[in-house]
Amino acid sequence: MNPARIDRALGILGYLAQHQEGCTLKRLSDDLELPMSSAHDLLQTLVGLDAVKMLGQRTYALGPRSVVLALSIVDSVDLRHVSQPYLADLCEEINENTYLAVRSGSSVVYADRHEAGQTLSVVMKLGGGRPLHGSSVGKLMAAYNPDLEQRVLQAARLEQFTPHTLVDRERLRTEYEIIRARSYSVSDGESVEGILGLATPIVDAAGSVSAAVHVSAPRGRLSADRLPFVVSAMSLAAAQISRQLGAAEDTVPLRTIDEIRDFEQRRRNGK
Repeated sequence: MNPARIDRALGILGYLAQHQEGCTLKRLSDDLELPMSSAHDLLQTLVGLDAVKMLGQRTYALGPRSVVLALSIVDSVDLRHVSQPYLADLCEEINENTYLAVRSGSSVVYADRHEAGQTLSVVMKLGGGRPLHGSSVGKLMAAYNPDLEQRVLQAARLEQFTPHTLVDRERLRTEYEIIRARSYSVSDGESVEGILGLATPIVDAAGSVSAAVHVSAPRGRLSADRLPFVVSAMSLAAAQISRQLGAAEDTVPLRTIDEIRDFEQRRRNGK
């Protein structure tokens, strides 16, 4: 067993983990300063082990075996376990279903759910993917991850789920900028008519946003008066989870009710 070869293989897997959209052999070789032949041989070995997969001619991404291993590592840290008490408290405080949404490659999925006692509630399927342009969690994740944002803005076609779905690239670019400025995301009838979705970012120890707190409810239950209190409570829950994950204090966004009220007035006025 050659330690240097193992080290280079781990370096390739780490590099591909940072380029989940895939990477060409040449770019990987140049960035890792590996000879093309050595990089190619290692990649072919990893493809044979299902640790790497080919997306096209000489384009590589993490394979299913690496993804399973990554999920096992994530489970050892157990984001769900860390977030559960805060999501449960949030669910009780606002009396709405609360969700933990996480990034999974180039998509966003729900990893956990706490159900409130509302007769009419929005129940999202765990493991179900959310669009990066037509949902609050998708827009939030794209806003905080440049590779996802570019994937949306460069897409050949964006699905129009409702008449309110944002499919214009420039409007989406502006929307992502606004989300970063106010530190939360709103989807108002963009996935399902009459449903308003909210998402606040969870920051990890590296300062990255790969998870979020999410709430969806009928628009009538998230009125102009109530919504700022709900978002403020979500923001606090996300901040508490972020701190448990080791996020630095200055990287955790936390908005006051007055700030959110001002943001929402501008949003409703189209500013």
